[in-house]
Amino acid sequence: MGRDADIRVGTADRERAVALLSDHFTAGRIDVGEYEQRCAAATAARTRGEVLAVFEDLPEPHPEFDQPPPEEAALPEPAPSRVLQRASRRRANNLLIGGFVVGAVGLIVTVTAMTNAWWALAPALLIAAVLVAVVS
Repeated sequence: MGRDADIRVGTADRERAVALLSDHFTAGRIDVGEYEQRCAAATAARTRGEVLAVFEDLPEPHPEFDQPPPEEAALPEPAPSRVLQRASRRRANNLLIGGFVVGAVGLIVTVTAMTNAWWALAPALLIAAVLVAVVS
């Protein structure tokens, strides 16, 4: 390896080395104690030579350097929960009902003003009473 052994490694290189050690552990090439020691050594390594020394007596795969970091898979958008869906529907229903009430009261007040008949306000009072009962 020569001079390349003195090149410093980064976090991604150390993480790849630990992942490869996990593969060797899973394959039964090293036991738990060795795995922990080698992971500690790989995590503390400063140079490529120190990382490769951890794999000296192991078969392939060994860490490769100067690789671009693997692309992270895009996480799917989480589906809205049922609670949020219900709250959203409730909010939409409340807006629809509120718009209807405002329109109805506006129409009633307009008809009352045009006809000068006070009794035309009765539906508006009924709507207000129902709203007070529902909100309370």
